[in-house]
Amino acid sequence: MMKHIEHRVPILYGPQIPRRDREDTQERYCRAILTLFVPWRTVFDLCDVNQKWEDALSSRQHHISGHSQNIIYNIQILHECKKDRHEHLVKVITEAQVENDTIEPELFPKNQSSYDEYDDTSDTEDLLELLGNLNDSTTVAMNSMK
Repeated sequence: MMKHIEHRVPILYGPQIPRRDREDTQERYCRAILTLFVPWRTVFDLCDVNQKWEDALSSRQHHISGHSQNIIYNIQILHECKKDRHEHLVKVITEAQVENDTIEPELFPKNQSSYDEYDDTSDTEDLLELLGNLNDSTTVAMNSMK
C-alpha cells in the first residue's frame, strides 16, 4: 500500500464490480471487494481454502476502512443510477411509440425487451445501440413531449 500526498482517482480496467444485491453475482461481488479493499499478498490472505467468498468478506470486513466503505457504497449507487437511467430510457421510448400502439422491437437491443428486469451486463453498448436505432419520427415525438 502506498500513501500519496495528492489525491488520486483510481480507474479500474476489466469487468465491472457486480451488484451487491443480486444473488447470482454475490460470490463475484465479494471476491472483487476483498481484492480491491483488503490488503493481501496471496489469495489465502483473502479467502481460506474451503471458504465461500461471502463468508470471507464477512470475516474480513474489519480490514476495510471507513473511506473504502464509502467507495463501496458509491459503487452500488452507480449501479442503481444505471438501472434508473435504463428504465427511464425504456419509458421514454415506450411513450414516444404510443401513436403506433406497439413498440417496434428493433428499437430494443437484441438481449433486452421492454419487460426484462435491468441486467448489469447490458450497459453502454446496448444503450448506444438503442439510441442508434431511433428513427427521426421517434426523435421528433420525444422532443415534442419535453
